[in-house]
Amino acid sequence: MPREVIILSAESPSSLALIEAGADIAPDLRARTLERVVTEFVDDRGAAVLSVQMPERIENPAEIARLAPWATLEAPVWWTEAWVPWGPAGEVGVAIVRAFAAAVDAQLIVEDGT
Repeated sequence: MPREVIILSAESPSSLALIEAGADIAPDLRARTLERVVTEFVDDRGAAVLSVQMPERIENPAEIARLAPWATLEAPVWWTEAWVPWGPAGEVGVAIVRAFAAAVDAQLIVEDGT
């Protein structure tokens, strides 16, 4: 099972910001999409180091509080789920997703609590 990452932003995050974060952190990786729903960064063997689902707009403050009690953004928010593998490959994915979150002024939490 991969580690889950939750990204919350006030504005819809840009796909371009995600691609740029990946290129800045790990230019040796390739980006691919899965049915226009998930963007993945993969190594030369095709193993994913980061998978990012298209964001969803969440308008219910109670739902945000229930699912992301750590969040300080007010509703509505854009909820983006991502997954990274455990281990060294996953650390590259975490670095990319952190750069992405910073670029879109988002809050995030990685499954290990950071």
